[in-house]
Amino acid sequence: MTSIKKTVSFLLCFIILICSISVISPIYINSETTRYGFIYESGVNIRKDATTKSDSVTKVSSVFVDVLGGKLDTNDEINPDTKKAYIWYSVSYTTSTTEYKGYVREDLIKIVEPQLDPEFEKQLEDFPDSYKASLVLLHSLYPNWQFIPDKVSTAFTESVDLQDRLFYKLVQTDSKSWFSMRKGCYDWTNGKFIETDSGGWYGASREVISYYMDPRNFLNPNDIYLYMKQSYDSDSQTVEGIEELVDGTFLDAKITDKNDKNYGKRYAEVIKTAGKQSKVNAYVLASTILQEQGTKGATLSKGTTYKDKTVYNFFNFGASGSNSTEVLNNGKKYAYEQGWFTPTDSIVNGAIKYGTNYISIGQDTYFYKNYNVLEPDRIWHQYAQNVADSLNSSKFLKTTYMPKQDMALQFRIPVFEGLPDEVSKLPEKSQKLNNYYFSDIKTEGLTPSFNRYTYEYSLSLESDAKITVKCPSGAKYVGEKEYELKQGENIVNLTIKSESGYTNDYTINVYAQNDCKLTISTKTEAAVPSETTVKKGDTNADGKITTSDLANVRLHLLGLINLKGDNLKGADTNGDGKITTSDLANVRLHLLGLITLK
Repeated sequence: MTSIKKTVSFLLCFIILICSISVISPIYINSETTRYGFIYESGVNIRKDATTKSDSVTKVSSVFVDVLGGKLDTNDEINPDTKKAYIWYSVSYTTSTTEYKGYVREDLIKIVEPQLDPEFEKQLEDFPDSYKASLVLLHSLYPNWQFIPDKVSTAFTESVDLQDRLFYKLVQTDSKSWFSMRKGCYDWTNGKFIETDSGGWYGASREVISYYMDPRNFLNPNDIYLYMKQSYDSDSQTVEGIEELVDGTFLDAKITDKNDKNYGKRYAEVIKTAGKQSKVNAYVLASTILQEQGTKGATLSKGTTYKDKTVYNFFNFGASGSNSTEVLNNGKKYAYEQGWFTPTDSIVNGAIKYGTNYISIGQDTYFYKNYNVLEPDRIWHQYAQNVADSLNSSKFLKTTYMPKQDMALQFRIPVFEGLPDEVSKLPEKSQKLNNYYFSDIKTEGLTPSFNRYTYEYSLSLESDAKITVKCPSGAKYVGEKEYELKQGENIVNLTIKSESGYTNDYTINVYAQNDCKLTISTKTEAAVPSETTVKKGDTNADGKITTSDLANVRLHLLGLINLKGDNLKGADTNGDGKITTSDLANVRLHLLGLITLK
């Protein structure tokens, strides 16, 4: 009965919402209620003001925006259809990092208002209330879509924790606030983040992981495709649709390998065949190839030699390693061992392997491929470590499916137990650290011995005692300072707040033999000096290269001074570990403007 009341209340709210926004003033559109608009063309300007003479805030293509209000063209530019001044809609468009606000002209945007129907209400019953408003909007846009609530037995915070500890995800950025400082991601002794993979990839913080795992962030017309089921459908997946998706990419071409049985056919035709044989959505296959190979193609899709055979590996199977050379060699070896000696071999058989490894076992959405939350005991069976891989991959599908409002698609949307009331936000980018790990917890009898990555301990007390917690520089203890313990079992939570503002809890299960008091004292350890970058040619640490540096290198070579530390490193301009006349020449050439030392 309670759930029915909630549903009725929710629906009434939407009816009121719809009624309140159904009338549009020709002079000024009410800005109190947010509506939605679809900008359907490519390269549309969101402008600062309601005129084509105004500067562009940003350009967008095929996106949905919030409609905040609107006004008439400030220069009275006339709409040839209505013979009146154009209406310009005030809109807000938000990416993962930036919110853009401005105006879009009425002929470039389609206004959408949420609509309800009794049949769709049944689909909503098993979704949390925090999902429903977004799903109603999507249903209004695409009435034939079906949303399937997938109940996840593992709680949301636990699911995030498993990704954080057992299969850590990666980010590629220069913002430390997005980096994890957990084991394997940060060297506490030297104060360095550990590059986990070649190309500047580092462990993602649990807050970033939470953002990408929280379904409520992506229940919108631009991102919903990461939950789309990826099974093959011969009616909805056409060669023409594939051509549209790959337009302007290396797949927008014919196969030119004369050894290929499909020589002369277009890639779109081969991908359609691959979808049919693998039972995988052909558009997903095309999208995955573009994600792996790039829009211009790469070595493994263009064909490369291994043991005197030309091999292809369109899906990058087996292409892993600690550097680019190792990745390429392993990818070539894998293709050779599979017998993928033509593009068709690689595309069709790679698609079958993709379908067997993921789609047929239930990981049939981009989200489940990247986050195997339905099988926590097989968390290792995930397609990629990039925290945003599922979202990035799904972007290719948007261009194909977004304009097709009558198509029937299915979306498996995870519903976690214990989902926080507040939607997980993407952390702001900064150089602040997620250092919410104690450096030490000290008291007699603590078990097990302290480890910064162990969060639960036990302690037995006969009388009053003290615990000393040590925080890394920049972090602070924000828990209770005193605990009045009762005889028997007690739970003590020690909370540390990081420099970035996030917190972490350590729990001590205390058995008190008598009523007693537990006092918490704090210490902060000294900051670990971070490694500084020494500029080549700078021998006096002033950040510049001048004639003083030239003189220092000359005096060092003559034995009249002895450069040390960073000054010595700066004098070694070619990085050979020695100071020679070559280094002297390099500084001179830099000062003459003939070379640039970096």
